[in-house]
Amino acid sequence: MALAGIMGGENSEISDSTTNILLESAYFNPSSTRLTSKRLGLHTDASHRFERGADINILIRAIDRAAALIADLSGGTIAKGILDVYPTEFTPKKITARVDKINRDLGLQLTDDAISRIFRNLEFQVESVQPGTLEVSIPSFRVDIEREIDLVEEIARLNGFENIPTTMAIATVSSDLPPRHQRLERRLRNLMAAQGFNEVINFSFISPVVFDKLLLEENDPRRVTVKLRNPLVEEQSVMRTTLLSSLLETAARNISYREMNQHIFELRRLYLPKPGQELPDEPLFLAGVLTGRREVAGWNQGADQVDFFDAKGVVENILKDFNVAAAIFSAENIETFFHPGKACNIILGDETAGSIGELHPDVLGNFAIDQNVYYFEIDFEKLLKNSREAISVAPPSRYPDSTRDIAMLIADEVSFKMVLESVTSLKIKEIEEVDIFDLYKGEHIPSGQKSIAIRVRYRSNEKTLTDDEVARLHERVVKHLINALKVTIR
Repeated sequence: MALAGIMGGENSEISDSTTNILLESAYFNPSSTRLTSKRLGLHTDASHRFERGADINILIRAIDRAAALIADLSGGTIAKGILDVYPTEFTPKKITARVDKINRDLGLQLTDDAISRIFRNLEFQVESVQPGTLEVSIPSFRVDIEREIDLVEEIARLNGFENIPTTMAIATVSSDLPPRHQRLERRLRNLMAAQGFNEVINFSFISPVVFDKLLLEENDPRRVTVKLRNPLVEEQSVMRTTLLSSLLETAARNISYREMNQHIFELRRLYLPKPGQELPDEPLFLAGVLTGRREVAGWNQGADQVDFFDAKGVVENILKDFNVAAAIFSAENIETFFHPGKACNIILGDETAGSIGELHPDVLGNFAIDQNVYYFEIDFEKLLKNSREAISVAPPSRYPDSTRDIAMLIADEVSFKMVLESVTSLKIKEIEEVDIFDLYKGEHIPSGQKSIAIRVRYRSNEKTLTDDEVARLHERVVKHLINALKVTIR
């Protein structure tokens, strides 16, 4: 016949041929009415009223009034008697009202009798438990009265808001320092702003189709999401497990407004379901997008576009500011949404803490972006885990340095990281720094190889190194590279 408290059936509608009418006057449970309405996506005038609570004791009076109006306006005969199903009789809710609390909250000096008189004017039953304490019975038609503070509001309303005295607000000032997590979170935001980034705030809800647009594999754990029971639209029906899709949508929208040069970031939580648990894990992640020109357009500015090393430089500045030691950038097992050969993972300690790279052209096409975009993300909790509070500082040497260069041919698969580790493994204390300053592949370079040049800086904390001493140390380095990495010195 009907959905209780929501919608009647078509077969019970009144038509021009209707002669007999059965009136029903009912009270429906607010919570069950709301759940059914939300589950079916059916919001009606009836559900709007019943899910907010109605007067359970008005039913007989209401049905008598309705029958009388129908008889007066349309004629007919009213049947005698009613059928009443009332399984659980309404018991008025009783709330204790403290006179001193009412006066303290409102800044008044009302007496017990004055407060009782106001409650009785509202058709509340009032009993005095003891001086200064009243027990108030709430009638069935006031479903909005649930707590003592609701009674305080009624006193303020009936006594008159204009009678509440004006006073200066009193606030306490606390000198407690924020915890380390909050301090470093604020510090990271300031650092991103100092590097020319603008913070964006996107919804935590995304569309389930974005995972296909990001080219995530079918078994990728980020495809498992927390689904909303009552999403406003399908495009916001699941909680996000990555910040990338939201940032790309923001970048695409800005590009459509002809804002071609963007440095934006977001520091927000992800929502990762945990098997067997109702609440998801909510790690905090930093993610950023770079696209367009490296510098603001101007007559004295270059027109170079941002590249992978701009994004990598941002991450390196973060790691340096947070005093993270021994970060490794690995090109193995990169994310599917990155361009092959133009991305790397960020390894902190023994775990992957993020990634950097140029986004895949197919991903950019899925978001209607027709220019290169570079993306990086860092797990903030892992960043904190590897961040050191204390910074050790060694005094600079008083003695001059000496540098030597090494140009070599090495296999393509040998990275500068491997070269650096090979040099540092000698544990020569006079080696202060090792840098790469040239990389070349092309004409006159054998296939499968590349030419790199490194600069080794030698310095002693005890004396000035002679040319012969530097030469001996440098010879050790060169021989070790030849034997360990099979390089060819050019």
